Amino acid sequence: MVNGWARRIARVDLTSGNCRFDTVPAGVQHEWLGGRGLGVALIREHTGLEPFAADLPLVFACGPLCGTATPTSSRCVLTGRSPLTGTIFSCSSGGAFAWQLRRAGLDALVVTGASAVPVMVAITPAEIGLQPAGSCWGLPTDSLFSQLQGQGAVAAIGPAGENGVLFASVETSGGEPFGRGGLGAVMGRRGLKAIIISGGESPVSIGDRQGFDLARQDMQRLFLASPFLYGPFGIREHGTLALVDLLARRRMLPAQNFTAVLDGDGLNAAALQRHFSPGGFGCHDCPVACKRLADDGLPLPEYDDLIALAGCCEKPDLSGLVAAWRACAQLGLDPVSAAGSVAAWSETTGQPVALEFLNSLLVKIACREGQGALLAQGAQRLTDKLGEPQAAMTVKGLELPPYDPRGACGLALACAVSTHGGTPLDAWPLASEILRKPVPTDPASFDGKARMIALAEAGNAAMDSLALCRFASCAIELEECAALLAAVTGQHYGQGDLLTIGQRIIATERDFNQSNGFAPVDDRLPDRFFSSGSDGVLPLDRQDFDLELERYQRIRCSGQAS
Repeated sequence: MVNGWARRIARVDLTSGNCRFDTVPAGVQHEWLGGRGLGVALIREHTGLEPFAADLPLVFACGPLCGTATPTSSRCVLTGRSPLTGTIFSCSSGGAFAWQLRRAGLDALVVTGASAVPVMVAITPAEIGLQPAGSCWGLPTDSLFSQLQGQGAVAAIGPAGENGVLFASVETSGGEPFGRGGLGAVMGRRGLKAIIISGGESPVSIGDRQGFDLARQDMQRLFLASPFLYGPFGIREHGTLALVDLLARRRMLPAQNFTAVLDGDGLNAAALQRHFSPGGFGCHDCPVACKRLADDGLPLPEYDDLIALAGCCEKPDLSGLVAAWRACAQLGLDPVSAAGSVAAWSETTGQPVALEFLNSLLVKIACREGQGALLAQGAQRLTDKLGEPQAAMTVKGLELPPYDPRGACGLALACAVSTHGGTPLDAWPLASEILRKPVPTDPASFDGKARMIALAEAGNAAMDSLALCRFASCAIELEECAALLAAVTGQHYGQGDLLTIGQRIIATERDFNQSNGFAPVDDRLPDRFFSSGSDGVLPLDRQDFDLELERYQRIRCSGQAS
């Protein structure tokens, strides 16, 4: 293994059954790093192919820091073309899957083709092969993980992916799902039930051990100094539900398809503590440990999933919501898109959604039965078919997560321009607008947000390629990332180098989307956020939004975001 990179990928053709190891040219990794960047590099030539096309690669890639002692670096990024949005899509999973991929001596797994019968991919450091999965087809993910326990880290689809639900997730054993974008449906269409990776003991070599130790100490020091990560009200102490009270005070917890707000009572970290007496745990080797396990050892939902599900049903109850979230995981459904689709359906049909009904509806969605067949297509398609397209709270077809963009102007712009669709994660302006890191910005103003979003997109694209957790950006910046990368690889990297790589990734993603029919007019928000307020929150100013959007698009066209 070369410092930081294995320079080896596994290629699997499900049509022919051919599986082989291949090398990655050094220049590719220098220019794209790994994770999201490597995934984009490996599919960028495949424009014009439909999301379910057998020749369109699915790429699972870890970053050059994975396998080292760098905090939050055990992440894998799955890249493909989303069947839900039609955009290029990358989603990240923290946990043992990335670690085992690296321990198998790999930087990435590239899957093409489609199998005529259900199969699983099994990978060790020495070989790759296909295994029959007919007996596993139809199993919920928890049953499959129990059946495969001890064989390695597993990424698998549930019934939703098998049945082509457009927001089907890829769940992982003991880690986070590859949740958004519906790439689980792509695995299902190709007959791929699961991927099992059992790595070896080959260590990751580090080019400059002394430099790495110093850079890691700096990173850990900044983590400890971050109120959001390690403070008394931060996510290490309370989990990501620490965000509930913070956003509730700003009236940013959406309900009833973004026509009302939740007050957060009974849904915050204190309520979780009362009901479940949770303990903290984290992704593989992550010191922040922002996740929560109930006293019975079962995982508990994080902010996005819990609040999205709470917002789509009447009288949300914490225990019932946890059960609904666990059902999503077993069925292989993205809870945020499932909730957004249910909320849009509820509004257009006038059908209220009680928690008991929600749980039965989730099963129907995963099986594409009855009303579930329509809901399985996502909020945009179902509202189009019901003649109420304005009820879809989506951007580029992706359901918005539970952060009301009327409460933060940068958040609104970030969701509109994301190459993936309705997500703030690409720029994550919550860091500056709500958490006040790295510098505070005014959430009530669009002034300066165009350049802020463009810079943040590039910086986060680089971090996704390393691949580090988004929460790390609440403590460190590209300067610290560059020091770690330089020490691990033994090559010179500076903050500007990472920013250039991030800009390359964003530009390539936008080019990919453009080649597949997307245009600047698709960088928009639903009209609801401009035409009406919500429980005291004022609507966005359309003129100010349009002016800042125009500035953002000029920055992107000129390539001067840096």
